[in-house]
Amino acid sequence: MTTSPATATSTDEKDAPDARGAALVTGASRGIGRAIAERIADAGWDVAVNYRADKAAAHAVVERIRAGGRRSVAVAADVTEPDSVARAVAETEERLGPIEVLVNNVGEFFLKPLSSMSLDEWRFVIDSNLSSAFYTSRAVLPGMRRRKRGRIVNVGLSPVHMVRAAPNVAAYAVAKTGIVVMSLSMAVEEAPYGITVNCVSPGLIDNGHLPPEQGRWMRKRVPMGRMGRAEEVAEAVVFLVSDRASYVSGANLAVSGGWDWQNRPTDHDDDVAGLFLGDDSG
Repeated sequence: MTTSPATATSTDEKDAPDARGAALVTGASRGIGRAIAERIADAGWDVAVNYRADKAAAHAVVERIRAGGRRSVAVAADVTEPDSVARAVAETEERLGPIEVLVNNVGEFFLKPLSSMSLDEWRFVIDSNLSSAFYTSRAVLPGMRRRKRGRIVNVGLSPVHMVRAAPNVAAYAVAKTGIVVMSLSMAVEEAPYGITVNCVSPGLIDNGHLPPEQGRWMRKRVPMGRMGRAEEVAEAVVFLVSDRASYVSGANLAVSGGWDWQNRPTDHDDDVAGLFLGDDSG
C-alpha cells in the first residue's frame, strides 16, 4: 500500500491508494462476505468475488459491483483445498491484476457437543475457518512481499480475547482462536515487507436470512439490544485495508455491540441446535 494522499475527492475513494491492485474476498456470494466485497468496491477497489457453490449469487454481487464502476469477477474455489486456492489466486491476478487486499471471510458453524460431532464435521469447521485462511494467505504473500505492500484481514469472532471456550461450539472456538493467533503472528512476520495483517471479530450479525425464532434468541444476548449488520462489519474491514490504517497491524477489532461469547448461558442451546446446522457461507 502506498502512503501518499489519494487524489480522488470522495471519502470512499480516499479509502484506497492511488496505485490500486485487486481485492479477493472469500465466501463473498452472500451475507458478511457480500457486504465486504461491495463496500471494498465502493471504496475504489476491483474485487474478485469468491464462492464455492452459489454461482448465481456470486454473479449478482459481481453485477452490482460493475454497476458501480469497478471491475469484478466471480471466482469459484473451495478454499479448504490448497490447489483450488492456488487456481483462484492465479485467476484473480490474470483477470484483475495483483492481489493487494485479501479478506478471509469463509467460516462454517455447527452447534454440537464434541461427543456427537463427526470427524468430517470437525475437519470441515477447522478447515473452513482456519486452514482456508492459511492457504489463501500463503498463496498471496509472495506477490505482496515482492511489491512491498498488502493488506490481509481475517474474520474472527467476538470477543477479542486470545482464548475462547464454550460448550457446543468447541471446533468453532478452536478455529477462531487460531485465526487470532495466526493474524498476530503474521503481522509481525510480514511487517518488514509493508504488509499489514489484522482481524475483524463480529458478534451476532443478522445475515439476512435468519428464521425469526433464531433472531429473537440472538438479540436477547446482545447488550446493545440488536443484532449487528453485515455492512457494519464491512466498514471495519474497509478501514483496515485503507491508508488510514497504514500503521495498524496485529489488531483485533470487535464489531459486536458489547456481546461477549464468554460466560454465555447454554441452558436453551438444545432448543435451537437445528437452526445452525448446514449453514453455507458461499
